[in-house]
Amino acid sequence: MLKKEIKGIIKNPAYFIIMCLPMLIAFIMSEGTKNYLSQHVQSIVAVTTTKEVIMHNGALLNSKVQFAVSELNFMLMMCAILAGLSIFEERKLHVWERIVGKGNFILLKFFIHYAFSIVMITFNLIGFSIFFDINFPIGSVCVFLSIPIISVVLGLFVGLSSGNRAMLSNTILTIVMLMGYFGGALSLTSVLSNTKFMNVFMYLSPLTMANRLIFKNLVHVNWGNDLWIWSLAIFVFVTIFVSLIGRRVKNGASI
Repeated sequence: MLKKEIKGIIKNPAYFIIMCLPMLIAFIMSEGTKNYLSQHVQSIVAVTTTKEVIMHNGALLNSKVQFAVSELNFMLMMCAILAGLSIFEERKLHVWERIVGKGNFILLKFFIHYAFSIVMITFNLIGFSIFFDINFPIGSVCVFLSIPIISVVLGLFVGLSSGNRAMLSNTILTIVMLMGYFGGALSLTSVLSNTKFMNVFMYLSPLTMANRLIFKNLVHVNWGNDLWIWSLAIFVFVTIFVSLIGRRVKNGASI
């Protein structure tokens, strides 16, 4: 069964396309906004003048860095579609009905798509280093690795719940596109954070918190409570959706 899953991924061009998209989209988006200084670390120094002088120090996060982070996380969320379609096809072909250990089958789907996400992260981080001259510390890599946990679990749940392919694709696309829009995949995070209403709505997306952790890590700013908030959010999400998946398996998930 494992060999079958691996062959299915290798033969499906959608996996290769999604793997390459982060670098391509990050390049296109950053070229259109390369004159914007996205984020910076600043310190305020008092001087003996009538005005306050603001001096900037530390690393600068330009649009290329910001879109590299946002697009990779966005495409990692798109893996939800791949996971959802994968298990949906098994239901459509009635393979699901013949499987005895359905729990193990779902775990296999999870780990095979999580492994693909690791390959995708590795591929893009190497590409960002070579072509964009962006190197990510280990803390940022760990945040990237946490995103597929959310996306694959979401995809498997929708794949087990949807009655047809269109419903599955539309549901996941709507959710992921909203996450991407609020999370900075289509606009600079600095622009969103300084736009009325959007500076609140952007926190509806888990990608906003993930991106924020990575940005802080890149400019060597302490994560503070953000890491605990992010870890708790993942734990709550996974707990809820794993219980929903368990209920779907118990009640039957045949088409």
